[in-house]
Amino acid sequence: MLLVASASAQAHSVRSARTGGASVAVPKVKSFKCGTGETKRCPRGSILRLSGEYLRDTSTVIFLGRRGKRDDRRVKPTAASPHRVLVEVPSRARSGRLRVVSDDSSATSPRLRVLPKPTPPPIPTTGPLAAIFPVQGDHDFGTAVNAFGGGRNHKGQDILADCGTPVVAAVAGTVTLAKYQSRAGNYTVIQSKDDASQAYMHMRAPAIVKKGDRVVAGQPLGVVGQTGRASACHLHFELWTAPGWYTGGAPVDPLELLKALDASAAQRK
Repeated sequence: MLLVASASAQAHSVRSARTGGASVAVPKVKSFKCGTGETKRCPRGSILRLSGEYLRDTSTVIFLGRRGKRDDRRVKPTAASPHRVLVEVPSRARSGRLRVVSDDSSATSPRLRVLPKPTPPPIPTTGPLAAIFPVQGDHDFGTAVNAFGGGRNHKGQDILADCGTPVVAAVAGTVTLAKYQSRAGNYTVIQSKDDASQAYMHMRAPAIVKKGDRVVAGQPLGVVGQTGRASACHLHFELWTAPGWYTGGAPVDPLELLKALDASAAQRK
């Protein structure tokens, strides 16, 4: 009698290793991509994407150390699919290879250069050059999914507010981008004097500033919207170290700054 293999059996037959006579999938990492956009290096605390084959069953990613297991750093993936795994680079990880571990097998990746965790740029919250909270109206910071990282390589903090709520520049600087993008929607990026950047995304209409404009803290940029890839009205706010947004800088968690600016605004009322 002719037996027709199921789709799962056919997929199983292409797996490239055997253990105890049973065929198992061997994970393979072909490339990296850091949340900063770089492909061969990534700062501690950033989200790292590993791309390759047979990655769905990844249970652990080990950042291999220099002294055997003593300085290995083991992390659980934040997400996994057949061709992709997302992990956060551990705070004490070292440069070197990574080992991807599944239930039945493991494999070693190419080398990754691990960089120090970027520190937030100093932004004054008081005094004549103080920054301003970017949403001028009722708002909240949502849940974990709206936070930096957010389980999906989220590079900023969402500020939930009604559509139409005014959005202002948090920090004085020069507008480097004011465009529309399918994910970010209507957005603008402002670079401050120290070359750090702030990005404002999902605005309802195109920003009312243009590239090259110099703005002061508190200057209107537009209003909260839901453009691009957004499921609710909110401002997505990003804070990047020098030399700036996708130009060699690194995203940092802006929540501490936003809470300080929010508290300062509440005190002034």
